[in-house]
Amino acid sequence: LETLFSKPLGHITTLSAVLPSALSAIGILALTYFFGRSINIRTGWLSVLILATIPNFWLEAGSVTIDMLLAFNITATILCLHFRDNNQSSAKRIAYTVGATIFLLFAFLTKGPIGIVLPAISWGGYLLWERRWKNLFSFALFIISIGLLYMAIELIIVYHAGGRQLVYDVIKMQITGRITDKANKSFIYYPICLIEIGSIWWLVIISGLARSYAGKSEKSMFYQFAKTVTTYPATRLAIMWFLGIFAVFTLAGSKHSRYLLPLYPAAAIIFACLIETLFENRPILYENILRNIINVLIGTILLAGLIFPFLCKQFIFIPLSFFFIWFAVNIAFWLIVRTRIEEKYKLVGSILLLLIVVLSGSNLMVIPAYSGMASGRAFITAAESKVGSEVPVDFYGISSDGDGIKFALYSKRKSTEIRFINTIEELNPITKPCLLISHLDDKTGFKKFLSENNCDRIMEGKIYSKQFVACLLGSGE
Repeated sequence: LETLFSKPLGHITTLSAVLPSALSAIGILALTYFFGRSINIRTGWLSVLILATIPNFWLEAGSVTIDMLLAFNITATILCLHFRDNNQSSAKRIAYTVGATIFLLFAFLTKGPIGIVLPAISWGGYLLWERRWKNLFSFALFIISIGLLYMAIELIIVYHAGGRQLVYDVIKMQITGRITDKANKSFIYYPICLIEIGSIWWLVIISGLARSYAGKSEKSMFYQFAKTVTTYPATRLAIMWFLGIFAVFTLAGSKHSRYLLPLYPAAAIIFACLIETLFENRPILYENILRNIINVLIGTILLAGLIFPFLCKQFIFIPLSFFFIWFAVNIAFWLIVRTRIEEKYKLVGSILLLLIVVLSGSNLMVIPAYSGMASGRAFITAAESKVGSEVPVDFYGISSDGDGIKFALYSKRKSTEIRFINTIEELNPITKPCLLISHLDDKTGFKKFLSENNCDRIMEGKIYSKQFVACLLGSGE
């Protein structure tokens, strides 16, 4: 998709790189609305707003991450299964089955077998909860057959492309490596991520529970609360969807917060149902105080956002008019919350507005400044400006899927003029002169190569906080 969106301009741009993630995020929001609407319209809209204001979801939607595309395909697969299950029309059931099969294929193509495992765990767990043994058996046959078919086709293609060794490498990368590799983060990393997913809603839920079930025993409170939350099939599916994916990634070796994106829609539905249930009963503890605090915070952030461009001009990377538009739009949202929302839901509206103000403000003030310093644009532009446009660029020891993409994002060279070299032996026969770029360390033997060859060190710099060196190889030949 990144390549497809880059073709009209002829090279990778920030927009073409980010567009797949952004479109996937919009698709996830739409699917979450339809999922929540199966409970009621209010739940649909509230779940969308909660999902959109989860900080990590907001940030990843504007980043280059394949996990957002995976999350969209998994969400679409699970919802196809859900809508098929709740539809009596045979034609529509067939259509949803075809849709689930197609989105399973897309999920598999996005990130391998994990794209099949996650929907299987989610929907299979739901059928297990419902004790629908016949449906569970049929689904197991379906998902196993589809999974084996997709994997067989992939491995056949891989075998013809690179032989048995490449097949082993793919299996290790997609299956065994995820289980046997040493964990890169603590076992409690994902439980900590739950705090970020819920953000301020955790305080609201805890306060609401304290008020709604005051004076009741813990057993009675838990029973009534669980009964209320699990009333609808959609909420039971969301719970198993959330728990299943969370368990899979917790047991995996490699851990990153973006891996949890496929469970965000389920989390949003659960939070929306919890909040609706709590606010339907009675006001939460200290509601007026919380609303006043939130209003003060919103006003302070908006005022700071207007002053910031004039006090810190060196950190401003966007037009000044954007700040005034941001201020005006958020003031309009504040008036809507004050005048259009029901009294019992005004705290919910205020919290959503606070999250929108903070996240959109960070997009204006924090992210552009950080991106400008860390992206490597200055290093890349300066390095290329010191050599002629006809001089090719060679990367040594740099992945074409990682830092090489980041270089290409800001490079003015065509993709055919950028080459990737993995071993010292490949460096000797390359065309000279060339602009040679590599990490500045001793692990790859690059420093030794520089000392033994006619190289002019042009400059050093960083790409996303990693130290690089640019050299002109063969300048004196």
